[in-house]
Amino acid sequence: MVKDRRKRKGIFAIIRSRDDALHVVADAAIAFLAAASVLVAMAFTHGWQDLADATLYVVLGLLMWRFRSPAAAFALLLVAIMRFFITVAQTIETGEVNRIYVLVTVVVLFASIRAIEATLKLNGRFAISEKADR
Repeated sequence: MVKDRRKRKGIFAIIRSRDDALHVVADAAIAFLAAASVLVAMAFTHGWQDLADATLYVVLGLLMWRFRSPAAAFALLLVAIMRFFITVAQTIETGEVNRIYVLVTVVVLFASIRAIEATLKLNGRFAISEKADR
């Protein structure tokens, strides 16, 4: 088990089995929780408007993690796209690029796409042993 844990590439892993999909969902949820913590830290210096995104990342990320829900993963993609447009608008308005917002945007977009892939495979192709996971 320890060897498999070291081999796994987290959110970048190729999804070939149910176990791979479960690991990708868990790692994507952790990525959303990390992005939310960065946004909460940024809220103290850049304004409180980032707390709405952070709250959505935490709530939807935990729902996706617990229930392996494609609906939560799609909602996270919509929030990530919204975050992308906010980052672009801030860059256009201020004329400067905030690298932390760009990094958060890239992470949540990639994590949401991988989460959608993993949750759809869990509910489709790998939906055999659902009771064994819970």
